[in-house]
Amino acid sequence: MKKLITLIIVGMFIIIGGCEGGDVVKPDQLIEYDTLMPLNLGNYWLYREYELNSDGTGGTPSQWKFGFIIDDTISQVINGEKIINYKLFNCDEGLKPYYDKPGSFEGSKLIYQNRNGLYYSGIEKYDTVKMSFNDLVFPYPTEKGKSESGHVFYYSTVGNYSNVPDDVITQYTCVSTDSLLSTPFGDFRCVVYKMAYADYEPLFRDEVYYFVKVGLGIVGMVEMVYHYNLGKYSYIRKTLLTDYR
Repeated sequence: MKKLITLIIVGMFIIIGGCEGGDVVKPDQLIEYDTLMPLNLGNYWLYREYELNSDGTGGTPSQWKFGFIIDDTISQVINGEKIINYKLFNCDEGLKPYYDKPGSFEGSKLIYQNRNGLYYSGIEKYDTVKMSFNDLVFPYPTEKGKSESGHVFYYSTVGNYSNVPDDVITQYTCVSTDSLLSTPFGDFRCVVYKMAYADYEPLFRDEVYYFVKVGLGIVGMVEMVYHYNLGKYSYIRKTLLTDYR
């Protein structure tokens, strides 16, 4: 299986072309270590999706761009420490968080980071924490093969279209520490994390590969499906960074 995943990842690259000494984690303390994502109010990441053929060819672009934006913060006490969580909302290319669309609003994901990497710490909606946990989803520094368990993080830039329950636990596995990804925003050397967001064994398993540029955040995502009966992967889509601030 490791050999199969390695081959898939190589092919995919070709196709695509906490702080000590205080109770509160403050943004200005983050300079003490390499950060995966810049966490500041107003930061946003916009992407364009490309539908792929099952073999990874194609690349039909979507008409619209979607992404994520940090629009607020909320404090939580985690393991006896008061942590500043950043609210990561889905947004459209007009940078309007989805709370402006009550019919489709899913709330925000709460994230923070420290010297161990990026944490997914809960879900909130209208300033009320719905679920609270403390999952290290993108450990950094890391090494190939290192794995962490945690709740399912973002599924796509358009929200939870697969209706994955909020309490589902999955695995986050580093599959590469230095892979080149070309995007409309530029070319980046990335750490790559694999996450299975829906597993219907013995039929199929849906996976997403997060391409993370240290200091910039998620610059791309590739979604694939593993067919248990065929013993092989098929591509679904890729999502590439177009705009960032």
